[in-house]
Amino acid sequence: MNIIMKKYIFHLMMATATLTATATMVSCDEDSFLEEKPLDFMGGDNSYSTAADFDAAINGLYNLIRQEFYCGTYGVMNEYLLRTDFAIQADPPMSNLASQLNPTAELPKWHWENLYKLIAQANTVITRVPKSSMTDEQKTLYEAKGKMFRAMAYRTLCYYYGGVPLVLEEVSAPKTDYTRASKEETIAQAIADAKFAAENLPDITKVKDGEISAPAAQVLLSELYLAAGENQKAADEATKVINNGALALMKNRFGSRATEEGDVYWDLFRRDNQNRASGNTEGIWVIQIEPNVTGGAGNTGNAFWVNGDFWQERWFGIQTGLFRFKKSDGTQLSPFSWPVGDYTGGRGIGNYYNTQHYFLTIWGGKDSEDFKNDIRNSKYNYPRSYKFNNPQFIANWGSVFGEEIDLMNLNLPEGWDIITGEDKPGITSAPNAIPNRYMGAYQTKCTSPFNHPDAQYANKSTWTLTGSAGKTYQDQYLFRLPEAYLLRAEAYVKLGQKDKAAADINVIRSRAHASMATADQMDMDYILDERLREYGIEEQRQLTLSRTGMMTERVKKYNPYYSAAHSSDGKDYDDHYSLFPIPQSFIEANTDAKIEQNPGYN
Repeated sequence: MNIIMKKYIFHLMMATATLTATATMVSCDEDSFLEEKPLDFMGGDNSYSTAADFDAAINGLYNLIRQEFYCGTYGVMNEYLLRTDFAIQADPPMSNLASQLNPTAELPKWHWENLYKLIAQANTVITRVPKSSMTDEQKTLYEAKGKMFRAMAYRTLCYYYGGVPLVLEEVSAPKTDYTRASKEETIAQAIADAKFAAENLPDITKVKDGEISAPAAQVLLSELYLAAGENQKAADEATKVINNGALALMKNRFGSRATEEGDVYWDLFRRDNQNRASGNTEGIWVIQIEPNVTGGAGNTGNAFWVNGDFWQERWFGIQTGLFRFKKSDGTQLSPFSWPVGDYTGGRGIGNYYNTQHYFLTIWGGKDSEDFKNDIRNSKYNYPRSYKFNNPQFIANWGSVFGEEIDLMNLNLPEGWDIITGEDKPGITSAPNAIPNRYMGAYQTKCTSPFNHPDAQYANKSTWTLTGSAGKTYQDQYLFRLPEAYLLRAEAYVKLGQKDKAAADINVIRSRAHASMATADQMDMDYILDERLREYGIEEQRQLTLSRTGMMTERVKKYNPYYSAAHSSDGKDYDDHYSLFPIPQSFIEANTDAKIEQNPGYN
């Protein structure tokens, strides 16, 4: 007789005995009798017992993190782009924050609900750990994992919304009397959770690729201490990460495409190069994206707008297919075949393109040594010159235009101009202004030049992509080692130790072959610019600007998209947009306590 049959008969006998005993009792407890106790199936009361049970729950938390920052409906549009100093939204061409950010809008509601799902699942893990059958050591480990994810959720909620309701236990019944904690209380809770995680998670050498570790928690804790104004503690936590012998900046070519033209910064972002298994000692928390694996967030067959895939290539790659040259007699010619998987952006449509600040200013201008030497700005990583690839154009007009268009030396033949995209209004003052969505610099880390999954190629011999292309297939760094140096530099600036701040910045700039920064240059603007140089589209920029309190200042200074001339309501950027509104649906459902709306949204 097999084990399953034995188990079934045993439970049947036990159930029969229980019913018989109950029937012969003089009195009985009906509530106890009617209570459902799952004996031979998984239920809420017996699903969290072993380490395998908790691993399944933790995997769900990883998925929610990936949804929030990479593969959710609003992930790319928001954390990376909305209300930032480096990206302009090209379609629609006019900013409309009054529509995107109001109490009934989908965007703030989506993030609110996704982050509270993360909290709810983390709370289930934390609440049920003590009652499990695991060892004390295992219980501490899984509590630390749960608290790491809860810390990420409260940190992100606080940057978006300010103070929010704190829920610290599993909720098993309807609740309609939530109240908002203060911003300080919300950050304090995230700090407490991250601190427990940092003290109890294993080192990075003892976890699988993609798993959270003590250094990941220390990076988060350093950032949270900065948000709380505890600058020395922030520096101390960053120092633990920097001094970890298993972590180091990559300074030599490595990985899957090290023999090709490129540089070490380029190698960091090629497919299969993000995890420690590739030899990469720089990645701290790497989000896993696997093409055509169930739950892998990289389905090559999905069409556009599918929730669960990472569409960074589509948003950031330029749409060269609509770039044209125009002669005074009206002749128009396109030098590019589109879409192609090379340095013209894969199947990008350029919905977001560079501000002038990011395109040119932060590199020192086109004649500076840093513009020429900083590998983060190299032709491999941030190209501004594109070889023509339309055979018909090359055959007929190659002798007129040469082999490529160089955006830094744009010398058009006499009688010719350029037209970029469709004839519709935008924020550019002229149709041939560069950068824009059809022609500009972009970071190749958003795509896989000559290395998309095979299923994405309509014709691999010409690198022509299919209509379902546009996704990014390499794993993504949520935390990378330069973050520790940048956080510590920020702490040193706030502590008045600018020489130490410059030393940390120069560790990063040295790897990039950039000129050395000086102590006199060290302020928050410089650090935020250095973050752009090092990260660009890799960073959840909106969260950084919110945390540092510099969103309004930087948006007004560097992003004309949010000026009165280009906003749908004819108004300049308003500071109240630096926080999301609390979703109206939550306020109305919370019938037994009042939730105060953020200022400016009433």
